[in-house]
Amino acid sequence: MKRHGDGTAGDEVSYTVLIRPELDGAALPELPGTLILGEVFALAAEGEARPGAPFWMVAGTGDGEVRYTPGAVGVRAGPEHRDGVPPHWLMWPEAEAWPGPDPLPRLLLPREADAGTAEFRLHGDCVTGTVRLWAGPKAGWPRPRRYTATVTGSRAPSDRTPPSVTAPPLAPAVPAVPGAAPHVAADDLVESRSTAQSLVLERRYAEARPLLARSAALYAASASHPGAWSGRVVSDLTSLAFMTPYQALCALELGDYHGLLDCLLAAVEVRRALTAAAEASGYGPEYEEEVRAGARILPGFVETWRSRLAEDTARIDAVDASRPFYAALTLYLFGQGAYEDALVASEAGRARAFADLLGASGARWPSRAGASAAPRLTRAALRSVPADHGRTVVEYAVHGDLLLIWVARPDGTLHTLGPLPAAGLGALAARWLALAPGEVDDDSVRELDEVLRGLGALLWDPIPGDWLPSDPDETVTVVPHEDLLRVPFPALRTADGRYLVERHPVALLPALALLPALRERRARGPRPSPRLLALVDPEPLPAPPGGGPPFEPLSWTRRRFPAIAGLYPRAEVHAGEAAVVTALDGRRPPPSVVHFATHAVTLDDDALDSFVALAATGGHDGRLRARDVLDLRVPGDVAVLSACRTGAGRISADGVIGLSRSFLAAGPTTLVLTLCEVEEAAGFEISYGFHRLLAAGGCPPALALCRVQRELAAEGYRPHEWAPFLLYGLG
Repeated sequence: MKRHGDGTAGDEVSYTVLIRPELDGAALPELPGTLILGEVFALAAEGEARPGAPFWMVAGTGDGEVRYTPGAVGVRAGPEHRDGVPPHWLMWPEAEAWPGPDPLPRLLLPREADAGTAEFRLHGDCVTGTVRLWAGPKAGWPRPRRYTATVTGSRAPSDRTPPSVTAPPLAPAVPAVPGAAPHVAADDLVESRSTAQSLVLERRYAEARPLLARSAALYAASASHPGAWSGRVVSDLTSLAFMTPYQALCALELGDYHGLLDCLLAAVEVRRALTAAAEASGYGPEYEEEVRAGARILPGFVETWRSRLAEDTARIDAVDASRPFYAALTLYLFGQGAYEDALVASEAGRARAFADLLGASGARWPSRAGASAAPRLTRAALRSVPADHGRTVVEYAVHGDLLLIWVARPDGTLHTLGPLPAAGLGALAARWLALAPGEVDDDSVRELDEVLRGLGALLWDPIPGDWLPSDPDETVTVVPHEDLLRVPFPALRTADGRYLVERHPVALLPALALLPALRERRARGPRPSPRLLALVDPEPLPAPPGGGPPFEPLSWTRRRFPAIAGLYPRAEVHAGEAAVVTALDGRRPPPSVVHFATHAVTLDDDALDSFVALAATGGHDGRLRARDVLDLRVPGDVAVLSACRTGAGRISADGVIGLSRSFLAAGPTTLVLTLCEVEEAAGFEISYGFHRLLAAGGCPPALALCRVQRELAAEGYRPHEWAPFLLYGLG
């Protein structure tokens, strides 16, 4: 068979290709192959093939082939159909007999019912194309059969010297496999890979895994060889990219979660290398989109693993362990300009166990076991969230020293910024936490102001003003990430010298994808008239952990709390010995607001043992722990946790693990929390102003807290006093 590099009229020009077949829309395993074009291109000029022009496509090394000539089509099958596992290929023979041995059963399509088209386009030495074959319904077939194969590849080596490209360094496709052969002959590579993929389809994962590992290692070595021909590099990397999901599936089904994450991280790096190689080789944007599309399926492996875990803590740990993978995937997609895909990937790596809890139903929230996995994220689902929410969302992702920002408007517009430098963000957040609860003097005020200006310059000043609401009373939902979960966003100093709270009310959430569940809960519950349930100054108080000094009574707050209760037409206040955990049970009608005026302890090392202090009784030690809150049904749509560090806790991929997560999962849709220690008088001042606006009606919680903080800032109160208070949830 002639192979001429110049491709004059009548010559046969050969391309090394990867063939991705589908049957009736269901993807079949891809195969490497060779495409031989006859008179498809006049003088091999760039352009579309003429429909009906002849070509041969040979898949693998004798695995199968597609022959297409005007009026006749043939496809030879791959491995035999066994145990409900589809074969690699199905057959459309052009005649009743296929040349050569053929032990496989045939699918005979009447010639008059067959149809097919082929379209190819040249991009320099690269070829892309699509083959479509179909047959109409007939006896035994309730519907038409449609076969589509997407073909991408590069011209095979010829007498002339081909261009070359050096592949970027590759991460190993899989961890080292003990006992694996150090080398596989090139002639055996396709057979090894095809056999491994067949084993995966037959669910023989333990047998497939070492074969995949050996094949992947050889493809990686070939693609990384210095001076490798560009077409071979792209072909090898393409094969490697489409092998990694098979490797991930093996690890998943064999229960090797660390191995799964290694495979997924390698899958991103292979696609990064493939994208660079394809760009250097002149492949078109269609090919690059295919590479990105392959990356979109990768989070599904983590989601499947997570859904098989019963314990809430195990699901948190699963997503925590996946952070490097999601960071790599998000940065890769963002760098490719696939900003919406990058947002979906970023969301898939945060607060997924939290989403499981919010989606649970029933009187008890199943924290120990039984919460079904939240629906998987898609672009379409995530795109509708800001519109349904009706508010602008600003979402951050911090990966090392890089910062990504998405601004999603209710009208469907998505703006992006980044990657921006993020060096120093963690240090600024830590410095804020060190300064805010300290002594208030001129030096600390000056330094705290510098910290807030620094945070504002990094996090808010880069966002153009016309991306944000023009109405200063319209709430902006902020989705922080990593260290930003410790940042007092309302107190950020912006370039014009104002605090952010003077420009917008702010509501915070650990993930955009939590909004639908919270909105559904609010819509599902009754809308009670303003009614307060308060637990104030419990006694006797529980002992602090670790033998620390006893908690101070909050008698000053107790004496003044009737002023807050008097703001509501109906208020139920449990103070002293009456401020017990059972006061939360079965309130009918339910309150609209629950207020805790007490002490709290946040334990970063054992976050679910963090607790709100209530009155100790014979049957309860007075510690309302975060892990116990998960099993309660906390009444009220709004909960105010006016105590020290109720918004603090262990930072994880699931957000802040502690009281905030537990209370939001247990019933309320909005929380008022604190990031650090607060003074009793300052806490009461904030609480009184918040309830004054909320009880009057017509003022959403986020705007109520915002207006109180604006008033205090305008009256000269220092940020030490009002900045620790945040609103968490719907707002």
